[in-house]
Amino acid sequence: GHTNNELQQLNERMGEINSELREANAVKEEYIALFLSMCSDYIEKLMSMQRGIRRKLSQGKLSELESELSSSSLMDEELNNFYEMFDNAFLQLYPNFVEEFNMQLKPESRIHLKNGERLNTELRIFALIRLGITDSSRIASLLRYSVNTIYNYRARTKNNALASRDSFEERIKTIGK
Repeated sequence: GHTNNELQQLNERMGEINSELREANAVKEEYIALFLSMCSDYIEKLMSMQRGIRRKLSQGKLSELESELSSSSLMDEELNNFYEMFDNAFLQLYPNFVEEFNMQLKPESRIHLKNGERLNTELRIFALIRLGITDSSRIASLLRYSVNTIYNYRARTKNNALASRDSFEERIKTIGK
């Protein structure tokens, strides 16, 4: 009887683990598809941009081309799209991240997002840390900020930690586990 109970409990636990693995694999597949779709979209945008540049060059519209290439509006729009996609994907994986992150901070230092904002710069930095990307230069590169800016955000946030400043990032890495 005792052995049968143990076997039944082990089988139930194995069933739970298998279910969790199926869910994890479905999430991976979803994000691989998202990644491939994003890459494909960017290749298409680059090809379209290249066609437009060739056309303007062949038509001698150099000043128009120079003006277009000097404008940052296209890059700003793409960066905002990138942030939005990152925020949505990350919060789908870790829906309680903002609340749990704020619980690690002194009440007066907690982050209050603007209307419509899913994550802000500070939260994105720590979202990347949660994902295991801890190198400031890598974070700076991904988010398009200077290493100094990333360093300052990290230091300021850790100084506002509720518990030990030194273990703050390790606690952030456990959010959602």
